[in-house]
Amino acid sequence: GPFDYEKGSKTNLLWVSEGLSVYYEYLIVKRAGLFNDRILFQNFEKNINTYENNPGKNYQSLTQASYETWKDGPFGRTGKGKSISYYQKGPIVGLLFDFAIRNATENEKSLDNVMRYLYWEYYKKRQRGFSDAEFQQACEAIAGISLKPLFEYVYTTKELDYNTYLNLGGLKLDFVIDPADKKKQYTLSKLDNPNDLQLKILNSWLGQRD
Repeated sequence: GPFDYEKGSKTNLLWVSEGLSVYYEYLIVKRAGLFNDRILFQNFEKNINTYENNPGKNYQSLTQASYETWKDGPFGRTGKGKSISYYQKGPIVGLLFDFAIRNATENEKSLDNVMRYLYWEYYKKRQRGFSDAEFQQACEAIAGISLKPLFEYVYTTKELDYNTYLNLGGLKLDFVIDPADKKKQYTLSKLDNPNDLQLKILNSWLGQRD
């Protein structure tokens, strides 16, 4: 800001400021001990099921959903099947980013570090927001690797490869076909035999000790 509230302040980054806020809504309540692992998983399952059964996922990217919210609304164009909500895909992508960063740094860093860096570097030091490119640079600097494949999930409609990233944190995603409506019903659960790093990441993410 400051913003002109008489006009729409368009941005590609509502998936960060709003979508990742939802991601942290789930984690903060879990870390505070106010609900258990199963409820945390159910929150992500709800987002995944809504997103995956929405044909709009093939037409609109996260950045497009962010930019076009002034005409589509925050939950997309009702009944059109050509749009998505950053409130639904945002926290899903946040989870994949978090596990990728944790894996790349052997759980020394996480998405938390990215958010802290953005706050101190841009808001406090530079007294401004950050651009799309600066957000990506921050994520990759913390991870120490290129995260280009993950950012394709932000800028394009590429299908999410859930288990490649969920497995990094000791989780897996399965689905069954509902015979009534033929929609996929997804379930998030822990891997049966995680390795040491997977277990370390999972316990840290859940706010538990090794």
